[in-house]
Amino acid sequence: MVSLLLAVVLSGVPTGQSVEQNYTLAYKKSVEQNKPLMVVVGAPWCPACTVLKNSTIMPMAATGELDEVSVAVINKDEDPELAEQLTKGEKMIPQIIMFTKNDSGGWNRQLLRGFQTKQPVRSLIRSAIAARRG
Repeated sequence: MVSLLLAVVLSGVPTGQSVEQNYTLAYKKSVEQNKPLMVVVGAPWCPACTVLKNSTIMPMAATGELDEVSVAVINKDEDPELAEQLTKGEKMIPQIIMFTKNDSGGWNRQLLRGFQTKQPVRSLIRSAIAARRG
C-alpha cells in the first residue's frame, strides 16, 4: 500500500530522479550509472517511516538532492525476505541503507536507523559519493 501511495505521490515530483519501488531496477541503475544505491526500508503502519518519506525523502527527491544516488523504497511487509536480507535481520524501521561499490567489486554498507532529517541523509550521500570517487 505504501509503495502504491509513494509511487502516486512521487509521480508528480519535478526532477529527473525517480524513487524506485523495485529494488532490482534501482540496483541495475546503480550499477549502470555507477551511483551509490540508497535503500529505504519501512512499512505503511510505521509512523516514523511515513514522516521520513514525507518530510525527508520526497522533498530531497523534489529538489534534486537524491540525483547522485539510485533510490529504492522497500515495504518490509510486501517483501519481507528482501527486507530481512537488506537489514541483516534488524527489526528497527525505518532504515536507510547506502551501498557503495568498492575497488574489489564488492559493496560497502552504511546505515541510518530510525527517522532522519535531511542533514544526516545529506551526510550519508556525501560520504557515499566520496567513497565512490575514492
